[in-house]
Amino acid sequence: MSGLAPVGAQRGFGLVELMIAMTLGLILVLGVSQIFIAGKQSFVVQQHSAALQENARFVLTRISRDLRQAGMFGCLDLARLPAATRSQLPVDFAQPISFADGVLKVVTAVPVYASTAFGGSHRASDYGAQWLLASNCLNELRIVSGTDRLQAGPGDLLIPVRQIEYRLAQHAVQTRLNGTGNFEVLIDNVAAFDVRFGLAADAAQRQVDGSYLATVATEDSARIRSVRLALGLSDSPASTDDGKVRVQQYTLVTALRNRLD
Repeated sequence: MSGLAPVGAQRGFGLVELMIAMTLGLILVLGVSQIFIAGKQSFVVQQHSAALQENARFVLTRISRDLRQAGMFGCLDLARLPAATRSQLPVDFAQPISFADGVLKVVTAVPVYASTAFGGSHRASDYGAQWLLASNCLNELRIVSGTDRLQAGPGDLLIPVRQIEYRLAQHAVQTRLNGTGNFEVLIDNVAAFDVRFGLAADAAQRQVDGSYLATVATEDSARIRSVRLALGLSDSPASTDDGKVRVQQYTLVTALRNRLD
């Protein structure tokens, strides 16, 4: 009996102690939960930001690539063609870059398809183009559009030319080829899409003179030296204040590599 403690010395947890322990445990659980929730929210925000950044990189790179090729017709220099031949060119060739009614239009050759013809008839649609040129790259030029057939001769260089359109609609950057069919979505979650043109003082100058302009007249197209693209992306483009992240602004200035003259 000597090994047993006195009855008065045998004590368990009291109600107050149990309540204190439960309260401390609850506080600890709530603290860990808050840390977990905050970490999850931070992860979600980073995911949204990364997705917006990747979309911006994709679409700006694609449009910039097309802009650098604007007005390119392979080896053909339209300025060297006889005046009578130049007068027969489509009006779109005179302004290979334009931005009107929210639509950016770019006219450029399809370089991967340019090839020497060995006779036979060809159509622009066979090359995914709107126009098909056949030329000796000096002073001769024949041109058809769409499904019209062009009879090429030995030594002719075939140059398919396409028109690419970009626009902002339904909070998405959309594109269309050759002015036909429906616009297709490139990226969504777009809150703003802006295009500005940097012009030289005259056609002989290479540097941009002054600020960037939203519109350019056809007669001033030869003065365009660069194009500034601005995108505003949001995970809630319809109401940017309700988004998980602030509107992400991206800007890219593209220098034109090819000119008509």
